[in-house]
Amino acid sequence: MNVKKLYRAVAAGLLMAGALWGSAGAVDPADPAVMGKVVRFPMKHIAMKDPVDTGTLIFSDSPEYPERPGILYGDKVSGDCRVYFYHMNQSWETCNVVVMAYNPADEPVDAVVKGCQYARPSSSIYSVGKTLSMMYYEGDETIHTVSVPAHGYALLGERLDHVVIWRGQLFSGIVDVELPSPMYVSTIMVPSEEDPIAFVQKQIYLPSDSVKLRGTFTGKDREWDALFSYAPKDGPAYIKVGGEDDRYLVGRDVMDNRLSVNVGNYGVEYRIGLRTKGKGDLHLYFNPQGGEYAGVMEVTYNQGKKDEVRKIVELPPHALSIGKEDVYSMQYVDTFRAGTDVNLRFMPPGAANLPVRFIVVPDEDLRSIAGEAKTDA
Repeated sequence: MNVKKLYRAVAAGLLMAGALWGSAGAVDPADPAVMGKVVRFPMKHIAMKDPVDTGTLIFSDSPEYPERPGILYGDKVSGDCRVYFYHMNQSWETCNVVVMAYNPADEPVDAVVKGCQYARPSSSIYSVGKTLSMMYYEGDETIHTVSVPAHGYALLGERLDHVVIWRGQLFSGIVDVELPSPMYVSTIMVPSEEDPIAFVQKQIYLPSDSVKLRGTFTGKDREWDALFSYAPKDGPAYIKVGGEDDRYLVGRDVMDNRLSVNVGNYGVEYRIGLRTKGKGDLHLYFNPQGGEYAGVMEVTYNQGKKDEVRKIVELPPHALSIGKEDVYSMQYVDTFRAGTDVNLRFMPPGAANLPVRFIVVPDEDLRSIAGEAKTDA
């Protein structure tokens, strides 16, 4: 008898004896004792297709602790772009971090800003990461255009210039923009009392720090679908984000003239598709394995003939972070019916750690595991 059948046999015996709680043996999927058993239960890896990366990501996280104002990072880009910045002011003056575009063309160009989100400056790195993620997935941005003059500058996301950052405060934000022609896009830390357009023309470039976590990357969005439909008979299984089957983006730091690796895939939005078949409930869990994690994810699916179900889930909901020095930490996310096609969206925020796993557990297996947890209690 294999391990899975053994667990099911034990649970069946407990049900016959009335040992499980509830009239129908109902199990709470969020019970910490049950989750503690789930995360250690034998499970298989869900085979995934090759990911499809689209768009351009400018990631600005070096120097992470700038000690003076200046240009943090910049590159010439076009098309569908995202700027993700993450910096803590270590200068002795109040500053702003802005995103600036320079148009090298002989005619004005309209940049289409599709979103600008930021978290309130704070000394709490996990609070900033989670808040920014929540702003991104709950935000309802109005698309607007910014006219960038010929051979001139313009701010992308003017609200950023109104956020004052004191020494020791972290500021992080996301600007999504469509550029119809190539422009130079830069992140700049500006003294609060100075005009950012006048300041950028001083051309003060800041050197990267020892971590060198910045650069330009192909792949601001990663579409990643399961190779086969998952069925309850497959037993507990997982999708692992980060690690050997999920590569980090490799790009270029043009200011340092070197290759750059986005270790952590910060600022990359994952769009994971999981098709399911069969009958019965499926329970979805989140399991960080790379260290502390604080963020948000979106779960969408169609439930029968109803409209699309969309849920925003904090990771974690009742604490600042999850997974500190504990690879077995677990969070219940949602339950849906087999036969549902589920889409997961999330973006690893600054200070969060990969790899993480999304674990799917059929209800029958959960009952078996819960029976074991009940016996051990």
